[in-house]
Amino acid sequence: MKSRLTLFFAILCSLQMMATSLVVQTSDGAQQLHDIALIGKWVFVGEELQLIDKSGLLLASEQIANIRKITFSATSSTSVENVESQTIVVYPNPTQDILYIKGIESQPLRVYDLQGRVLQVENGNQLTVSNLSSGTYLLQIGTQVVRFIKQ
Repeated sequence: MKSRLTLFFAILCSLQMMATSLVVQTSDGAQQLHDIALIGKWVFVGEELQLIDKSGLLLASEQIANIRKITFSATSSTSVENVESQTIVVYPNPTQDILYIKGIESQPLRVYDLQGRVLQVENGNQLTVSNLSSGTYLLQIGTQVVRFIKQ
């Protein structure tokens, strides 16, 4: 679990440099919008992701297992409805050879292992994963991160 948390932290830190807002979508479809300027640090406590402000106060927390998607936006809107959201479909998942990404134009695709290492970078809307070992990986597509399984 700790290695998975390390990867999330690395991705969050790199993506927050390009955005002003963070949207956390939970398994039930609810969305929480957070102003990145208010976030002092990301902390993983047990099975929770906690957002701490610069004075050390807890801004928000969510069970990691309950997080469906984390997206970053360049908008400074205070309304979730105004956050640009793309529906991206990654299939087949699990996969053996090729992972297809629907809902995007050709974009940089980055594959991370659960230790946070970048294993592969490609452009396009499909990804050849036959060279990866069986296991769970994270795919960064623009500002979105999707989990996939290689069989």
